Amino acid sequence: MKKRNGWLSILMMLTLGLAACGPQLDQKAAAPQPAQQPGSSGGSPAAAGGEFNIGLAISFSGGTAKFGEAVRRAAEMAVEEFNAEGGANGMKAKLVVYDDEAKPEKSVEIVQRLIQQDKVVAFIGPANSGNAKAHVKFAQEAGIPEVIPVATGTAITQTYANEEKNYIFRVSPYDRGQVETMLKWIVEEKKFSKIGLLHDTTGYGQGGKADVEAVLKEKYNLTLAAVESFQVNDTNMESQLNKMKAANVDVVIFYGLAPEAAQYLKSREKLNYYPITVASWAMGDPTVKELVGDLVNKDVYMVQSFTIDQSEAAGKFHDKIVAKFGEDIFPIASAQGYDCARLILEAVKKAGTDPKAIRDAIENMEGFKGVTAIGEKPFTKENHEALTSANMFLATYKDGVIVKP
Repeated sequence: MKKRNGWLSILMMLTLGLAACGPQLDQKAAAPQPAQQPGSSGGSPAAAGGEFNIGLAISFSGGTAKFGEAVRRAAEMAVEEFNAEGGANGMKAKLVVYDDEAKPEKSVEIVQRLIQQDKVVAFIGPANSGNAKAHVKFAQEAGIPEVIPVATGTAITQTYANEEKNYIFRVSPYDRGQVETMLKWIVEEKKFSKIGLLHDTTGYGQGGKADVEAVLKEKYNLTLAAVESFQVNDTNMESQLNKMKAANVDVVIFYGLAPEAAQYLKSREKLNYYPITVASWAMGDPTVKELVGDLVNKDVYMVQSFTIDQSEAAGKFHDKIVAKFGEDIFPIASAQGYDCARLILEAVKKAGTDPKAIRDAIENMEGFKGVTAIGEKPFTKENHEALTSANMFLATYKDGVIVKP
């Protein structure tokens, strides 16, 4: 009898011990496992018909916050549409979003996080050229495609153009192409030869100046009749405009961002001097209109890749954005962000979730239907600019809305 009771005691102790271990075993089973490289075989979410990550590294604070927010909304909508249509072979996309704060060092940090921790198959961004220059090497070295919706610095996509495979693509009007578009209208169409340039002293404005002078010399054998500059946060440009007036310029090219563009337009009004103004696409930032109202309607033109009246597809896209978010805070940035996301998602449909295959599919994409002026075959091995002077155009304000003239 004592022997039997002893066995019962041992059995009860084993049972209690196993019960005590139960929750720990369950917690271990439920713990998140390290993510595998997208596109790999085995237990990765992509291979299991689950989820794959697309990154968005762009500014939601700082001077380019409106660009970033417009891109985020459009990319989010593209991902939702892709998932609602069934994804790609049962795989759904997830948009992983970070704010780079318009700071190069922050951009480097979050791009590395997207690549190393979030295991993105591709990513979208940034808004700032300085951020792009700081981080593109990480995308290239990791073999992760980057599609740029805003940053326009001419050299960005050329950084790795001589590599066997260039992982950097762009769907925004790059600076050299913008300058070619402006000067084609100014010199070839309007026959103006006395051209003034007003630019900011940042890398953006200095790069614009270099492009304007180079294209004028190389293509038209012309030089600028007047060149003036301004600082970021300048609130008066009357002195620069008086010098333009004294030089009898036919047209002023303006190269600067929204706050200073607004001050330029206010200075024109103060002087009652309204030279024809042709600007980079930054003049179309809604912030300009918010700051100066109807002054945008007076002989102001800017480079664009998208206007809501350019095509039926453009109009429908704009209507979808407004229906979903109640507004379209920056139409051209929305459209470029949407086309960036769709290029990646279409590539996933064609090639799966291996980043290298996605890169190849983007570069060789055919039959693409974008909402911007992007072509059906946006890229080639030699050209990673979806928008060039062949499909950029000048637009203007009409009753406060940017339209094709």
